[in-house]
Amino acid sequence: MLATRSLLAPLASLVPLVPFATAAVTLSSLLVGGCGHAPPPKVDVPSPVAESQVQFHDLNAAQSTEMLAPVSANGVKDYSGLVKIETLPEGIHIIINATDDDVDNGVLGSDVKKRDAVIVYPKGKGSKETVEVPLVKTATGYVGDKIVLFDQLDKLSDEGTKIDVAIFDHDKGGGDSEEMHLSVRISTGKSCEKAQDENPQVLDMRGSGRATADLTVAQLGAPLQSGQFMAGCGLPESAHANICVAVKQGKPLGVSVAVTPKNNRVAACIDRATRKVRFPLSDKLDVVKEAF
Repeated sequence: MLATRSLLAPLASLVPLVPFATAAVTLSSLLVGGCGHAPPPKVDVPSPVAESQVQFHDLNAAQSTEMLAPVSANGVKDYSGLVKIETLPEGIHIIINATDDDVDNGVLGSDVKKRDAVIVYPKGKGSKETVEVPLVKTATGYVGDKIVLFDQLDKLSDEGTKIDVAIFDHDKGGGDSEEMHLSVRISTGKSCEKAQDENPQVLDMRGSGRATADLTVAQLGAPLQSGQFMAGCGLPESAHANICVAVKQGKPLGVSVAVTPKNNRVAACIDRATRKVRFPLSDKLDVVKEAF
């Protein structure tokens, strides 16, 4: 899979780590307690964002996605943030850049207590993972990053997986203060099934259109049959992949990939490779299925 490279160097090479906060990873299943374990440390949780305000990142796009994090209702205008998401071979790289005019202008002096961000994403039905990311001060602001592996994502196609990012500032009067928050859906694109639903077959009972012979199963499946198109995806010999492609005018309108045992990294790679394949031309919607 072609991956974009981060414009930022690793955090360790930017500045010495400063103890603004301690990173914590908490599964939502632990948040309810139980099993006799001590409760996990408290982690700030982002407030909900309306679906109409949710951003989108295409996992198959060559370029990264950059989004400005809007100030929340209880935020202040001196604090601003930019969130960048890029696709890597192993998952997605979330890079957070925050700036604070009060700090840059010396209003708060050297007593900067803490900057941190919280990333929340589903890890399967009824389960979410919450990751606290410390933001380290650099010459240009505050920087933090996190790689979310493909196998940590719930769904890849259609609406994909929604990830919430909240950036907190703990210097303003004490207590928890969510300053900025955005939500983004991570997706490979439209599934084969959704493309079929959106393109129902229309029967011309009057025969007014110019009739063309339907393509055979062998003709439609020929571009996929050898499996060469996905040679670089690393499908294990012990695994199986089932591919469904909705095709019209020679181009995939929707793709679904299921890898067994489940392997989202390989599935995402095969999805990207399949969407680049070109098929025999036909005016009707054809569905191509192949198993490897």
